[in-house]
Amino acid sequence: MKKSLQLVCMICFLYLCLQSCLADETLTPVDSSTVYMAVFGDVQYLTMNKTDVEVYKKSVDWILRKKTEGYHFNCILYTGDITMTNLPYQWQLFQNSTSLLAHEIPIITMTGDHDYTWVDGGHIEDRSSTHINEYLQQTSTTPKIVAWYEEGHLENIVVENTIHGQRLDLLVLEFGPREEVVAWADAYVKAHPDHHFILMNHEYLEKNGRIRTDHLKCERRLRNTSYLTPEQLWNKLIKCNDNIRCVLCGHVGSLYALTLGKNDFDREIPQIEHNIQAEDYRFDNWLMMWEFPADSDSANVFIYNTQTEQYFEDKRILFKFKYKDNVSRSAILDRTDSSNSTSHIYYNISGVCSTKPSEGITLLYKNGQIIKSIK
Repeated sequence: MKKSLQLVCMICFLYLCLQSCLADETLTPVDSSTVYMAVFGDVQYLTMNKTDVEVYKKSVDWILRKKTEGYHFNCILYTGDITMTNLPYQWQLFQNSTSLLAHEIPIITMTGDHDYTWVDGGHIEDRSSTHINEYLQQTSTTPKIVAWYEEGHLENIVVENTIHGQRLDLLVLEFGPREEVVAWADAYVKAHPDHHFILMNHEYLEKNGRIRTDHLKCERRLRNTSYLTPEQLWNKLIKCNDNIRCVLCGHVGSLYALTLGKNDFDREIPQIEHNIQAEDYRFDNWLMMWEFPADSDSANVFIYNTQTEQYFEDKRILFKFKYKDNVSRSAILDRTDSSNSTSHIYYNISGVCSTKPSEGITLLYKNGQIIKSIK
């Protein structure tokens, strides 16, 4: 009997050890020289009540736990739509759940259309109606803000960020950025040619990876103000500044989308969307991670479930993008054929690339010719 009990205990011990080892294998071993940036997609469904916010808090706690284990998080990015209806209690829930994280690691969030007060069926008549400046001012981010469009307003800022000696600042623009705001951003980027930038703007890509041109929420919602569409933003700010190396957005109900666009300097610019608000993902603790190894000029992008410790689509790396200067101008590694001569390449959630995505079908192009059609 005693030997049987000892055998059972030994089996249980070995099982627990095996489970621990398997869990550890899902993440790269701790390397203090590797830098991480975590990206939260639109969290609006998780800040609506005290029950659902606990889902968000689990991912926050996971980041803090990994930090104590030695993982180096440079900053945490949010793709906007922090709230569903811009009500103070929703901002308060977010602030309460994020306060410890915001004290430890800089958090940077853009404003989404849901972060303003709507009137008359969904119109935003006053940009100052957002409560972001009331709830997110006193964080570890504030000392790192190096430029404000309007002093004390977080909607349009530049946040200092350095990755392995390379300045990779965060350029944050308001929902549907005004013409004068984009002019300010353009002047700042041009005045700092040695700094690279990640542009953060809420509404930019479609689910299939195209730059949004139809059914724009900035056109539908904004009143009494100018605004630039995503396509105008590409042409007037991103395309003409070679030191803007990446675009991050949210808004659409797709866990991730990716497009490449060649700027005026023949450099491919990755434009990335991440959003957890779709019904299939909103309560599942998916978190986009950008991993910057010290011995690489590129960032590895993957999506990780902080509770099940699984990679999305079982892929350790979804794609990579270069953030440092290099002889090669190709931004994306291991994802696209360098002989493709088109100006934009789109990716849908399945990872199949196309220059002309259409409803229900994906066309794979090479040298301007359709080489595969996937329904």
